[in-house]
Amino acid sequence: MKDVWRVGVGVGVPFAAIVLLLPILSSSRLLIFGVPLVVCWLFGWFFLTSLCLVVVWLAFDRGGDDG
Repeated sequence: MKDVWRVGVGVGVPFAAIVLLLPILSSSRLLIFGVPLVVCWLFGWFFLTSLCLVVVWLAFDRGGDDG
């Protein structure tokens, strides 16, 4: 069950945020400081993906012995 959570948080959340929500956001005309929302979304997920991986490491892999 831990593996499901690990993959879900580490891969599933960023995948859903980029692949599933990007087509919806691409039709938006909203600008943030003159930059289209879709560009801000992608740039923000560079950092948020790393944050998801840190959360997985802290929650599941920090004290583990993989071999």
